[in-house]
Amino acid sequence: MNNLIANFNQILEFAREYGLPEEKKRGIIREYLQSMFLAKLYRQPAAKKLVFIGGTSLRLLRNLNRFSEDLDFDNLGLSEKQMVELIETAVAAIRLENINLEFKSNLKPGKTYFELSFPDLLYDLKITTNPREKLMIKVDYSRFWRGQKPESALLNRYGFLELVPTLPINQIVVQKLAAYVQRKQTQPRDIYDVVWLFSQGARIDRRFLSKNKLTNLVKKAQAKWQKEGVSRTTINKISPFLFDVGEVRKLDLFGEVLKKI
Repeated sequence: MNNLIANFNQILEFAREYGLPEEKKRGIIREYLQSMFLAKLYRQPAAKKLVFIGGTSLRLLRNLNRFSEDLDFDNLGLSEKQMVELIETAVAAIRLENINLEFKSNLKPGKTYFELSFPDLLYDLKITTNPREKLMIKVDYSRFWRGQKPESALLNRYGFLELVPTLPINQIVVQKLAAYVQRKQTQPRDIYDVVWLFSQGARIDRRFLSKNKLTNLVKKAQAKWQKEGVSRTTINKISPFLFDVGEVRKLDLFGEVLKKI
């Protein structure tokens, strides 16, 4: 039997301890697998040059109150070959746990990413009625940021314990604002995460802005917000990822946050 299926009740018990809604089983099992992957990854010394960023880092390291799908990293000097070796080693370690995992790498110039997919899992756990549906986790990295000040945070989830490099929230909020401004199709998670980061005390790192030539970032965000606001489509996109759907109202605070951040 797949270890995930045999241990699912224990995974749900962890989720209850974390205050997660038990009906969000898809998000819970993905979060468990993300935590497992990170633990396998950061046991490798070379992984110290991979700085864990993005929404999933906020969720797993800082208790952001929404689920997140992808794993995003800043690459501080690893070659593509080293990246592939790190990811493949983590994948092999997961497979040793008797977990059915498919691995795909996309090595196009300038855009390398990896996909982990878990066939049959959602169906076997009765999370879906479609036997062909796979749980997917995308692993992505960038190397264009400058002036990062990495710090260590403790990953302590579902029985996994590992020290993980990440960025200060004052730099992550800059990355989140940049994502909001630069995306052609607005993602509500960027808006939500900026508001949440502000509530946690995050304020823009001006030096980090300057290093990355983003000095007009807030003005651009304000202009985009005034033009777009929050649509019903935006609300529908993020609602399934929130632990409390009522928290969607925080999107409306984005304009005020931009005045003070």
